Amino acid sequence: MPDQSTQGSGRNKAKKRKNNNPSACVCPRCGFEIEKTAGVNCRSIKCPECRVPLMGK
Repeated sequence: MPDQSTQGSGRNKAKKRKNNNPSACVCPRCGFEIEKTAGVNCRSIKCPECRVPLMGK
């Protein structure tokens, strides 16, 4: 059994948080772009030109 004083549990390791909040929603087909609205998923908005769901930038 390893010595408990030299082994950490790994619970307090610092992790970098990735910013998963895109600043804009973009059409993957034509490039149409609108500003991201807080609380609204980009995939729930359809491009007015292509009718394709937008993606986060």
